[in-house]
This record gives sequence, structure tokens and C-alpha cells, in this order.
Amino acid sequence: MKRLPTRLLALVLAITILAGFALPSAQATELKTGIGVVMASSLRLRAKANTDSEILGTASAGDNVVIIREVGDWYLVNFNLKIGYMHKSYVEFNEKKNVKLGYAMFDTTCNVRKGPGTDTGIVAQAPKGETCFIIGFNCGWYKVSFNGQIGYVRSDLLTLLETPYCNAGSQGNTYKESSKSSGSSASSSSSSSSSSSSSSSSSSSSSSSSSSSSSKSTGDLGEQVSALAQKYKGYSYCYGGASPSSGFDCSGLVYYVYKQYGYNVGRTCPDQLYAGTQVSRSNLQVGDIVVFERTYSCNARATHSGIYIGSGNFIHAANSRSGVTVTSLDNDYYSSRFICGVHVG
Repeated sequence: MKRLPTRLLALVLAITILAGFALPSAQATELKTGIGVVMASSLRLRAKANTDSEILGTASAGDNVVIIREVGDWYLVNFNLKIGYMHKSYVEFNEKKNVKLGYAMFDTTCNVRKGPGTDTGIVAQAPKGETCFIIGFNCGWYKVSFNGQIGYVRSDLLTLLETPYCNAGSQGNTYKESSKSSGSSASSSSSSSSSSSSSSSSSSSSSSSSSSSSSKSTGDLGEQVSALAQKYKGYSYCYGGASPSSGFDCSGLVYYVYKQYGYNVGRTCPDQLYAGTQVSRSNLQVGDIVVFERTYSCNARATHSGIYIGSGNFIHAANSRSGVTVTSLDNDYYSSRFICGVHVG
């Protein structure tokens, strides 16, 4: 009596696999094999591994996909949070790649490790349901930024929450983290008044924690943002970083500084382009976000950002060589790529 259900189950499974229906409902539990880059000008995502199946989406040249596994002449992939098949002939396979896949959620409590392997040290332990930011892929492991630490998490332990930031049509940070405590910036005691005009680093710190409410009404937000941003001059560049402890990437610096005053300007350059009122270069005010395009090969409208500090200069997390530095807007490279300023508040 017990053999019939077992045989039926085996038969159903065999038919399902042979028919090409093997789209895993719990794809997050499967170890991924690589990052794919679309090489065709237009590539269809199919529901099954054949050209007669339903079209689930269409990718553009240069779009990134997460390759789950190889299925004959096809790859089973995650493209913009949809699971389907793409023909291998039009997808470049990368076992290792730096790529901003955006926020992801831990499916279980797990370790964030120093390297892509269980034999490496533990950087942090992440609880189930917590989020991290994926900045790369290495041999089945995601490279992530988590609580100011850079580490690696096995790719079967995370569920993607966003489309890759450089994919055509991506809106950048579409996953909105639940705001923790509105008074989180007050963790460094802020009973002192912001009336102190001396430029000691301690007064700059207390200003950033106590002025969240007053800056919105006094109109000096820009000066405070500029002063705090300059405090981080010389800090290291970290891809995906958005804190003094981990280092900053360009949009991470802007995001972190404005967050200290109660403003969420978005975590990416495309977000920050629309974080306030757009202004021309001639109308820039101290503290405005400055946004640039074409600083690397990407279809995103904006690809770099910084904070205007006056006198034609802006501070930004430039690259791994320069870190957080001050640059003139007259610099040939940046002047030719300037989009606009963004006035916040």
C-alpha cells in the first residue's frame, strides 16, 4: 500500500524535470553558480528551457543576471527578481564579479565570513530576516556589506530584494529599510547646544546628532552637511560602504551625512538625483548634492554623487586610490559629466 504513492511521486518528479518545468519555487535555497552579463541587444527570459515557452521578461545588453545553474544549452537565472531561462549563447558567465545586486535578506541565522568559504573566519553573525547589501559574487558566495563590515555569505542563504543597480530601467534602491529609531543619531549625547561655532571635531559630532529638528527650520542644513562631510576627508573608499567604520562609496557618503540630520536622500546616485529640487551649477548652495553621469559604463541616469562645499568644490568618495577627497567642479572629467545640483530641505 505504501509503494504506490512513492512511485507516483517519483514519476511526477521525473516528468516535471524532463518537461523543463524545473523553476524552483524556493530558489533562494539553491547555491548559485555565477553572475551572467547579457551580450545580446535584447534577450528574452523564458518560463522553460525552449524558445516556444512563455516570455517572462526581456534583458538589455550589459544587464546582470544571477546564474542559478546550467540546464543543457540554457541557464536558469534570476533576472530582475524573476526566475527563468536564458540561452547560454548570449550570456557571459562570470564565476567572480564585483556587482551591486542591492539589498538581500538572510533566510536564516548565519555567519558572515572573511572569505568565500566555511574555513575562513567569522566577521559577524546575522539573524534571520536582517538585511545586507550585496556588492559582489565569488565562487558561490555573495560579497556583502553588513553592519559596517565587509564579508561573504553563501548564496543559498540570501533572498534578493532588488534588481541589480546597473540593469536597464533600474531605479536603484527600491527596497526601503524600515526606519529604526528616529532618534538614532542621538546616541552620542546631544544635550549640548549647536550654538558653539568653534570647529572642534567633538562639536561637529554633537551638531550632527542634535540638529535634526532645528536644521529643518533654521535654514543652515547645507552648512552643517558640508561641515560634517568634510570631517570624513581622507577616509577610505569602500564599494557598497555607507559608514565611517566601513568606509564610503560615493552615494554612501551622501546618504550617511544627510541621514545624520534626519533626511533620507536614497542610497544610490539615481535616488539622489531626485532627492530634492534640481538646480543648475550657477545656483548651487553649500550642502547641495552634486550628481554626475557616465563615470562608469552603466545605463543608470546618474552614476556618481558628492556634496558641494562652496568655492566651486565638492567632497566625494572618489575611488579606492583617492578615498574621500575634495575636487573642483572645473575638473575636466567632472565638469563634462555634471548633471545638476540637488537642493534638499
